Parts: sequence; structure tokens; C-alpha cells
Amino acid sequence: MFHDQNMKSIDNCFRFVLVIAVFLAIPVRVHASAEDQVDQALSASKAWVAQIDAGKYDESYAFTCEETRGRFPQDHWVDVLKALRRPWGDVVSREQLSHVYKPNGVKGLNGECVVVTYQTNFKNLSNATEVVVLKWEDGQWRGAGYRAGPTADPNAAPSPVPDNSTEIQTEQHVKPQPQSP
Repeated sequence: MFHDQNMKSIDNCFRFVLVIAVFLAIPVRVHASAEDQVDQALSASKAWVAQIDAGKYDESYAFTCEETRGRFPQDHWVDVLKALRRPWGDVVSREQLSHVYKPNGVKGLNGECVVVTYQTNFKNLSNATEVVVLKWEDGQWRGAGYRAGPTADPNAAPSPVPDNSTEIQTEQHVKPQPQSP
């Protein structure tokens, strides 16, 4: 009988430790999964802008989400990218400035999104900003929007800060600003 009580105590301790271990492991798995999702989005962003850089505008269109394809016919997409990117020439350098996970979407686009901002120098346009919007669709990140142009004057008045209630800043890469004398 003493042996049976001892075994029950050991069994209960083992179950308790197992339950605690499971509870402690759950947040780690969820966090790692979210990081994996963001990593996948950043890889998708790089792949998508690489298609655009290479002038593969039809292929970049095929990578877009359903909503973007519904808003823009393929020929319009291609014409806009040709008009926008060809005069700027090849990419000389591109640095990721930030990425923001938006679980409830962005203006005009519902669902999980990631917004990636790059500082880019083109052969004929230095100091440009590119903004890539990706949407989670059918188990993968797809292009939802691409905007590029000269970087705004840093001395201009700041634009209003958006409501951050549905935004999670996952990581920000800040380029150091030169110090004024």
C-alpha cells in the first residue's frame, strides 16, 4: 500500500510538471510562429521588389493578392510600373527602414498585412522611398500595393501620426541621421 501511494504521488508530480511544461511552451511557439510569419513576409517583399527591379511586371502582377487584381487590370499594372520605374534606372542600393504588422489590414484592405518601407537609391533617382504592402492570402504573403518616389524633405512638417490601436511594430531599422554642427 505504501508503494501504491508513493507511485500515485510520483505520478501526480509528473503530471503536474508536464502540465506546467506545456503551458510554458505555448507562448514560445506562438511567438516563434509570429516571427516566422514576419520573416516570410519580409522574404516575400524582397522577392516581389526583385521582380519589379528586373522589369518582370507581368510576374509581379501574378504575385498580387486577389483584391489588387480586382482593382487593377494587368495591363494597367504593367503600364504604371513601366512609366514609374524605367526612368529611374537600375537599383543602386536598397535598405529596409521598417516593417509593421497590421493584423486588421490597412486602409482599403482587410485582413492581415505587413507594410515594409525601404530607402532606395536608383541610378537616376537617389534618396527614394519604396513602400510595399503585403497581404496574407491562401496561406502565403502576396503583394497588395507598391508605392515609390522621391523621399520627402526631412525638414517638412511631419504628417499626422496614424491611430496605432490595430498596429504592432515588429521591428524598426533606423538609419542614423547625420548630426548638425
